[in-house]
Amino acid sequence: MERRTTGLAILLFTAVLVLTACVPSPPDPKPTGTPTPHASAAPSESVPPTEPDAVADPVVTRIVVRPELLELTDSAGAVVDELSYDAEAVVFVDALSNVLGGPPDVEERPGGHEWFPWTKYSWPGVVVVDDHEPDGISSDMNVAVEFTHPVVGDEISVATVQGFRPGDDAQALAAELGETWHGNGYDEFAAETGPDIGERAYSEWDGTYGEANANAVAVSHWSRESDPTVTSVIRAPWNFGIGHV
Repeated sequence: MERRTTGLAILLFTAVLVLTACVPSPPDPKPTGTPTPHASAAPSESVPPTEPDAVADPVVTRIVVRPELLELTDSAGAVVDELSYDAEAVVFVDALSNVLGGPPDVEERPGGHEWFPWTKYSWPGVVVVDDHEPDGISSDMNVAVEFTHPVVGDEISVATVQGFRPGDDAQALAAELGETWHGNGYDEFAAETGPDIGERAYSEWDGTYGEANANAVAVSHWSRESDPTVTSVIRAPWNFGIGHV
């Protein structure tokens, strides 16, 4: 009897083992809490983003007088800005004031029988004129400039595209350009002429066409009693192809 009991116990134990092996074990429980980080290289120090190089405001060192605008250039000869003579007078004068280092003297001029009222803006060596044409009338560009000195503002030079400066030998420039020189104290000729803006005047008398109907840079050699130091001056825009009074 004892042997049967022992054998039965062994048989039951074996069955339990078989049944236990058939039941899948539950998965290992997921770790709880904050996991311990793996060892890694020390984090690099935070590097602030690189600031872009500050771009310095370009410095105007030269004004080149062109037929329809002023070119403002730097010491390397690169064009920094352009001021069109067709700009509104307040815009043109404000921009030029920034270049010349201060505001101009302002003088209002009344109209006359052959001209409209106009405003004169003056700095030493520089004059800007704004004529007040009535609505519907536009005989020329909005403003005109005249330079009487080779250096204006804070050491800013003034010149034509040839490099001619106010006060230089106008007769020599006339010869270089093939212009007639009269020597009567009122010589004036074009140093540079822009594109045609209209037909040239035709002379029925001799069958020829006159000067180009275009804006130009004028070099004038006029005697001025008010300032004997002023000899040759640069003016623009000036249309040699139309009549002037």
